[in-house]
Amino acid sequence: MAGFQTTPWRLISGILGVMCLVLMVTLRMLLNNVFTKPSIQLTPSPGPTLEPQKDSSCQKMWIGYQCNCYFISNEMKTWEESKDFCASKNSSLLQLQNKDELA
Repeated sequence: MAGFQTTPWRLISGILGVMCLVLMVTLRMLLNNVFTKPSIQLTPSPGPTLEPQKDSSCQKMWIGYQCNCYFISNEMKTWEESKDFCASKNSSLLQLQNKDELA
């Protein structure tokens, strides 16, 4: 009679043991995949620089970027004086519409 009562517990413990082994093998395989995958190396993309582009058709002292030429002045001028200066150089004053254009 004692052997009959322990049989369901042996069956349950056997099933739980097999499930535990399957879970451990699955976890080991997942961890192996995570640590053995080749890492992706990010390379910086060329962004805006303050150096004139080699193929730029900009005037001397102007900065070429994305088919545009920019002149950065250190002089303090009013908006109107700045617009007049740009007009004398056959250009227009840069006006950013939002913060996204600054980046």
